[in-house]
Amino acid sequence: MASYPDTLREQKTEAAVAVWDLLRNNIGKTANGFVDDKNTVTGKIVSVGPAYKDAKGEPLFGPESLVTLQSKEGIWTTIPAGQIRYISFLEKPSLDVSLPKVTPRNLIELSFSNKKAEQPFDMMYLANGLNWAPEYLLELTGDNAGTLSLQAEIANDAEDIVNTNLNLVVGVPNFAHANRLSYLVDYLSLVAPSLVSIRGSRNDLNTFSNSLRAQATNYYIDGIRVGGDLSEQEEIEGSHNEDLFFYTLKNFSLPKGGRSMQPIFKENVEVKHIYECQLPGNDGNRQQWEQEFLFTPQSNKVFHTLRLANKTNQPWTTASVLILNAQGERRPISQDLLTYTPAGGNTYVKLTEAVEVKVEQAEREISREQAAWTWHGTRYDLVQVEGKIKVKNFKDKQLDLRIQRNIVGSLKKSSVDWKKEEVIHPDVPRNRQARAIWETPVKADGELEIVYTFEVYVPAY
Repeated sequence: MASYPDTLREQKTEAAVAVWDLLRNNIGKTANGFVDDKNTVTGKIVSVGPAYKDAKGEPLFGPESLVTLQSKEGIWTTIPAGQIRYISFLEKPSLDVSLPKVTPRNLIELSFSNKKAEQPFDMMYLANGLNWAPEYLLELTGDNAGTLSLQAEIANDAEDIVNTNLNLVVGVPNFAHANRLSYLVDYLSLVAPSLVSIRGSRNDLNTFSNSLRAQATNYYIDGIRVGGDLSEQEEIEGSHNEDLFFYTLKNFSLPKGGRSMQPIFKENVEVKHIYECQLPGNDGNRQQWEQEFLFTPQSNKVFHTLRLANKTNQPWTTASVLILNAQGERRPISQDLLTYTPAGGNTYVKLTEAVEVKVEQAEREISREQAAWTWHGTRYDLVQVEGKIKVKNFKDKQLDLRIQRNIVGSLKKSSVDWKKEEVIHPDVPRNRQARAIWETPVKADGELEIVYTFEVYVPAY
């Protein structure tokens, strides 16, 4: 394979716009050329010479072009074309003119290893301007059931796509050198466009980016249908390739500059309602605590959250999700971010703040061992801390509560079962950086109290 600069030479036909073009295109025909109101030149047009040539030797015509005519009497007359004001013909003239067209272009030359008349040829390239963005719709059809739909918004600013297999990619593709043009096509050292990938074998285009959000609808451009409908029997084909997942739209068409909204799938999902509260963490540099619990008058925010179970054989990509209550009158109740969820995994989306659930917390010091540890010349006290969480459910039904708190210190005991994760604290190795999670039901119009302890090394005072 090789490439090099070249020019394309061809003839183009246009309507004549000047006297010299009209004369040149009717050589051999008899005409009257009017020089002024009294003087004419009459005869058969014999030739129209070029006025001069350009740098590449191509003939150029203009007012200085010499027109030669031969009369019936055998008189030859030559006159500059610019002196002829208008012309009358004794037969129907040709009003079009054929002009040479020279177009600079770059050629790619392919040399094959055999002499077959037909050769297979695949082309793969990276280009900018083809993007897609996912959008979810979650319809709540029951207390623990819903329908999740995914649609793709596609923006094509790259090239016309006609009856093509289009792959919409879920994942994080890596094309580290996509911004460098190949020397095969980089004649002017142009700045390469930003990365969006189109690859395939002539009729297969794949976009490797879903970063663009675009308004879209179904319509026609130049007779090409844009968009589509997803019947209950139809599903978009999906496939894995390493860590990427592809939704494939078959026989897809979209002209350059077009926008399209395509349905991808519609599935029944298992929904669980959970009330979540993220408590503020403790300060690892705190030195003193009160001896009694002091609850602040302001409670912590509790969010009504949905846990969705992905029991399909395909991942869910990260995208916004609009949530509707489909029980009775369809009403939108929330819009949140549905994060990437592998097949078999769970994800959480927030509905609203639950103002009918109140969560308070407080801490107190229950014991202290002074100067229990010295590190880099600094003395640390070992403090035993007791925490208390009070929950009040004002709703008329039982709810599932999930409380989470990040704690600097080593977790000890809890009156309610908890899940905990602990790693070494980077600043004070004797401490732990822990996360505690309580998942427990709370009765309708009921109260719950959680008491737990942890120990932490703090600078001595």
